[in-house]
Amino acid sequence: MKRALLVFFAVISCQITYGQSKAVLDNEKLLEFYQTQKYIDAAQYLKSIYAEDTQDEKEISQLAYANMMAGKLPEAEKNYLKLHDKQPQNLPVLFSLANINLRRGNDEKAKAYYMDILKIDSTNFTVYKQLANLNKGEMNLAKIGYLKKANEINPIDPDVVFDLCELYFKMNFFDKASNILQPALDADSTNLQLLKMKMPISMANKKYDEAIKTGEKLLSYGDSSTFVLNNLGKSYFFILDYKNALKNFLVIESKSMDSEALYYSIGLSYRGLKDYKNAIPYLEKAIQEGISTKIASYYGLLGDSFEGVNKNTEANAAYKKGLQFENNGSLLYNIALVYETKLNDKKNAIDYYEQYLKTINPKEQTKLIGFIKNKIAELKR
Repeated sequence: MKRALLVFFAVISCQITYGQSKAVLDNEKLLEFYQTQKYIDAAQYLKSIYAEDTQDEKEISQLAYANMMAGKLPEAEKNYLKLHDKQPQNLPVLFSLANINLRRGNDEKAKAYYMDILKIDSTNFTVYKQLANLNKGEMNLAKIGYLKKANEINPIDPDVVFDLCELYFKMNFFDKASNILQPALDADSTNLQLLKMKMPISMANKKYDEAIKTGEKLLSYGDSSTFVLNNLGKSYFFILDYKNALKNFLVIESKSMDSEALYYSIGLSYRGLKDYKNAIPYLEKAIQEGISTKIASYYGLLGDSFEGVNKNTEANAAYKKGLQFENNGSLLYNIALVYETKLNDKKNAIDYYEQYLKTINPKEQTKLIGFIKNKIAELKR
């Protein structure tokens, strides 16, 4: 009996010890989760293995990474902050914290982590590039500074070169833009983004042959975008090659691209060829496109506002200005009404009421026609 009790307690003791032993991480299972991109499962698995308050840096690092990849950003940040407390100068940890805050929309916090990285590594290209992206606004001096620093570290990165060239171009620093663009193009001569940036810079420097060469190269690579065709057309125009200028502008028009600038360019090209017959309709279209379809109504509102302060002569002047852009019945009626009721000018009132009559649809507004005709008859008495 005594021996049986000893065996019983030994079994119970083994069970308690086994129950209290720490679960062992199955690295192959974790690797499989990562390889199949089942990061949520990986995070859950690690959570089931490691204690919630673990202070083991390797365990914390694994939890942080898995949660970040799983999109569980608050949990990931919590673990990376634990690592940061233990390793404040650990660059991968700082990068991860910056990335998490970017994804959570906390740009200012991300900037702070990037600045901490620069204190450790002042030549980190990625950080300068990210800080440039985080500083919004075209003429942001900090943005320009970060892009310049990134470009000094890596002068052939196409994204940085493109962004910095674009800013220099807008600031009219055409030579600076050209100088930083060329090394990047030497490294990647078929980069379409950089070639498209080269065109307007060459044109700004009045190197039209260079712009044409670049544009033709882009066309040969399959880029027949409006941007390329338009700059190519302009470059040909500036060297007085109106035939090739017109050819490119007409291709844009064939793509159903309507704009004041396009019609103007086509009209000028026809004029350059002394083809005035074809120039006229395009210049007329340019004028038409350049006028807002709402401008007549704007003058109507302006006239009404003048009436509101009893400036009736100014009101009619505004209404008449609106008529120059659209034969608008409402404007004609307003002018007639001002002449009749406020300026006591029967002759002009009759004239504008008669003009207004011509804008009324006789089939749909017979009563209105009768009303206006009665007004005219009364004014003629």
